[in-house]
Amino acid sequence: MWQKLKDFSKKDPLIFTLILAVVLVVGGFGSIQMMHATSTAEFCKTCHPKEAVEVRGEYYSFKRGIHSEAGVSCLDCHGAPGIDGYLNAHVVAGMRSLYHEIFTSEEQVIKDLTKFATDPKAAEHAASLESCVFCHSDDFNKKMRRDKVIKVLGEFRFIDDVKNPEFREKFGRPDIMTEGPIGVNPDHLKHYKAGVTCFDCHLGIGHAGVKNHKPKMETCFKCHDENRNVAKVPANDNCAQCHTMQKGNQQGTYAKTVKGDKWYMADLNCTDCHADAFTLPTPETCAGCHDASYADIMKDIQSTYKQKLAQAQAVRDKYAAQTKGMPAAKLAIYNEMKNILRVLENDGSKGVHNPEYFDLMFDKVPELATAIDTWKPEEKKAEAPVQAKAAEEPKKEAAKPAGPVNSADDMAMLEGSETINLAERHVPAPTKPAVIFDHKGHAERVACADCHSEPGVLKFEITEVKGSKNVFHDELCIKCHKERKVKASCNTCHKK
Repeated sequence: MWQKLKDFSKKDPLIFTLILAVVLVVGGFGSIQMMHATSTAEFCKTCHPKEAVEVRGEYYSFKRGIHSEAGVSCLDCHGAPGIDGYLNAHVVAGMRSLYHEIFTSEEQVIKDLTKFATDPKAAEHAASLESCVFCHSDDFNKKMRRDKVIKVLGEFRFIDDVKNPEFREKFGRPDIMTEGPIGVNPDHLKHYKAGVTCFDCHLGIGHAGVKNHKPKMETCFKCHDENRNVAKVPANDNCAQCHTMQKGNQQGTYAKTVKGDKWYMADLNCTDCHADAFTLPTPETCAGCHDASYADIMKDIQSTYKQKLAQAQAVRDKYAAQTKGMPAAKLAIYNEMKNILRVLENDGSKGVHNPEYFDLMFDKVPELATAIDTWKPEEKKAEAPVQAKAAEEPKKEAAKPAGPVNSADDMAMLEGSETINLAERHVPAPTKPAVIFDHKGHAERVACADCHSEPGVLKFEITEVKGSKNVFHDELCIKCHKERKVKASCNTCHKK
């Protein structure tokens, strides 16, 4: 056979060379196509076909996670970034998996897959830690792209084209090594330098079968307790060290684009309300320090919060379905909305930690929805000459002084009631500091008819004033404050 080929190559070297070239091209093309075909998550389903969140159901559980939603596939996580990581995962590990599928008992395969899913050290051999930081960190991404050959002869994986910060900003995600995620901020960089791996805390994140799989607090406590004498780690009762979101919400500053007021109880210690790290306060907890009306206040706040959250989530989900191909500037508006929803969804107090601040966040959602709907790409205009621009600018008229809101006769009727102690008039046994209503100050800015049907008579009947559900809150003060964008926190009116 070989002799015949040698003879043929000598007899017709040109034809032989052409045939050899065709064979190499066709073979190479076929090999590349085969690599592409076997690099998909759907191909992995061949050996992981179960439709359940369990061993052999890895495809099913993965498709229900946030990574699949972002376009990530199996080999993006199970192989390190770079062509070497791809070949190692696809060829070397792939051949090993094929061997086990053919020659290893099903019982042993199940045992091995279970170990990968439950043992952090074993998981390091099944998935790549480098892929995590490659996608979620800017510095690691740039370093690996500089030091590795990422792709050859085209793109084989989604991860090949991941460039930060553009990639993570597309999804509204923070750089985990410098910013920290919304919610609990564990200081990933400090943990990384201490030798803690992604799998130590996030084991199962790819195959949990849910969109947002978070580490359990028990994991944090267990590790911190084990290393208490080895490294300087926060005490388990140092809540604010990691729970930065709760503190930020109480200060009215956490959401980057929503600024509010400090909650009047923000200076309390966590342990004043939380019996321990795993026990949430109940309405009865409030009543234990205050009176029974505070239990109703907590119930009202949380009930309203849940209703508003459901409405905001529906708005977010509507636009989530439209993000594919959305222009970057428009997508940034959606990501702002999505991040506000993340804050709202992660607040375990369900609004209690700063009700007025959360209301501002809820109000921001429809504003952003309108911004998305009305968004238009900016049109580049040629710069007009200075003289022409000056001619186009309309002349500004001098501001006219605003006239009085109420007549002189109306203002005269205020004599003797410039300020009113509302508790003395309407609340026999107040549980909060009495509201000293600045009657004159309001009359200088608000029309009498906004509150009064006739002089001395309020438009709303004042019945029992107890808890947060009363006429002053629902119809008069808070409603008006929100409409006019005036501070509406408790201590705005109930001053100590």
